[in-house]
Amino acid sequence: MELSQRHDRILAELRIHGSLSAADFAERMGISAMTVRRDLRELGEQGRLRRVHGGAVSIDTQPTTGIPHRPGARPTPAPGAADTLFTFGFVVPDPSYYFPTIVAGAVERAQSLGGRIVLGVSRYDPARERDQIERLLAGGVDGLLVTTSVLDAFATLELLERAPVPVVLVERSVAESPVGNGLEFVRTDHAAGAAIALRHLAALGHERVGMAAFDTPTTPSLRLGYERARRQLGLREDASTAIIDDRHGVGEQTRRYLEACVASGTTAVFMHSDHYAVEFADAALDFGLSIPDDLSIVAYDDEVAGLARVPLTAVAPPKRDIGRFAATMCFERISAAAQQGFSARHMSLRPSLSLRESTAPPR
Repeated sequence: MELSQRHDRILAELRIHGSLSAADFAERMGISAMTVRRDLRELGEQGRLRRVHGGAVSIDTQPTTGIPHRPGARPTPAPGAADTLFTFGFVVPDPSYYFPTIVAGAVERAQSLGGRIVLGVSRYDPARERDQIERLLAGGVDGLLVTTSVLDAFATLELLERAPVPVVLVERSVAESPVGNGLEFVRTDHAAGAAIALRHLAALGHERVGMAAFDTPTTPSLRLGYERARRQLGLREDASTAIIDDRHGVGEQTRRYLEACVASGTTAVFMHSDHYAVEFADAALDFGLSIPDDLSIVAYDDEVAGLARVPLTAVAPPKRDIGRFAATMCFERISAAAQQGFSARHMSLRPSLSLRESTAPPR
């Protein structure tokens, strides 16, 4: 283990138990007792723990307030993971688009704290989602990270409110929900992401900026940010907008939207999702439009935008940080310090803009 990993693991065990034996920790980690004592001395000098004979205690709590026995990984951990400090379940709608980076961030943070992640996939099926949550709870996870399959997943939120372990929603908000608003969440500020896109296009001189999007749980926040930024920036109200039904006739809907953009004089569009933005850019080029001379495009998600025929400028949610913060928040709820209680946290992270070749001043 590297120095930073050892320090994270030592502090994690102190948060869970309140105390740590240097000899026990050295044996479990397969390192020398001298190394552990040196780590404890350094952390003590930094004021992050209090050294005692044979080990250390947390500076946040008394040892008696921690979880009395370290939870083992359930189901049985993989070889080499027998000393797992805790296990979190993570339910996501799709293991192949958008969420892999979030999951990777959560896994990275959990492992640095001595834990592991067990994945469940709902495939945007609310009933399957609840089944996965119940399966993970029955398996004895110590906390849950959940991205609901739909925005207002009231049945799922009711289930999570009754969960006997800490729960953190990921990329979902319950701030104004009548159900589950006591749950914690960490999400991208998608409305801010839309505003970032429009500010970039307005700075280039575009006055008619449209928006086209698939109907997803992210879309309402993007629409809110788009409308707010359009008003604040004084952009024209007659730019073309559309909600694309991805279940049928996407090509025909795209053709009609392109015709509407040309007819209305729309010179730039903000698009969700990334996949659709790439398809749309191809359709626009085939339609005879030049990108970015005739039409500038900003995609949202930044999963594959850079691979388009004309690489697309894109707004990138902070996906890895979302996963890291979610795992950290859940860990803090199972730690000894959390037994004393603190208010539920609703956290939003700001996206960033990746500039590429699809945006330029209008001709």
